[in-house]
Amino acid sequence: MFAPFTDDALEPQLSVADMAALRDLLGDAIQPHQAIAMLDLGHHRSRLLISEGEGGHPQPVFHHMTLGLDLLATRTFREHMPTEAQLEHGIMLVEDAVMPMAHLIPPSNVFVTRDPYLLEVGQQALGVRDVTAAWKTTGRLPVLSREAVEAQFELLARQAAHPHLPQGDLPQSPRWAAALLFLREILHHWQLGAVRLLPEKAH
Repeated sequence: MFAPFTDDALEPQLSVADMAALRDLLGDAIQPHQAIAMLDLGHHRSRLLISEGEGGHPQPVFHHMTLGLDLLATRTFREHMPTEAQLEHGIMLVEDAVMPMAHLIPPSNVFVTRDPYLLEVGQQALGVRDVTAAWKTTGRLPVLSREAVEAQFELLARQAAHPHLPQGDLPQSPRWAAALLFLREILHHWQLGAVRLLPEKAH
């Protein structure tokens, strides 16, 4: 389903050739039969891309959620780190957006993102300064597990309960908090164990 308006924060439409290049980049992290699932967070909406593997349809199909970072960071969190009540409200908003899309996730897939806000979440959780540099150094794409995301979310929830007491080196950015919340709920409700972090210009 294509959305009726554009969001400049979302990546341009991707082609079959882009998907083939992405499979080459993933290397042995993806099997020929596995689908690619890619998440982008926009300002006003967010997008899930699905490209099926061998025996399926490699042409990317785009599914849109009518929830973006602006609604969470600006309206719900009011441009500050969230309070406990704001975080609970944010959880409900994200759940309402992501749960109806859970059935779209192929049973065998590799979940990836190159969304800049999600990369920031991953870099913080993994203690990696730069995803692209880490990839070039090791030759492998960084993998952010659901457990690592949960650990960051626990810190965020602890701070939300005591808003004037920042937790460790947790970034004090409402958009970072919104992206973390998005990713946490998606990994949980789409039953995904991890997300692979792509260099921002991998295609």
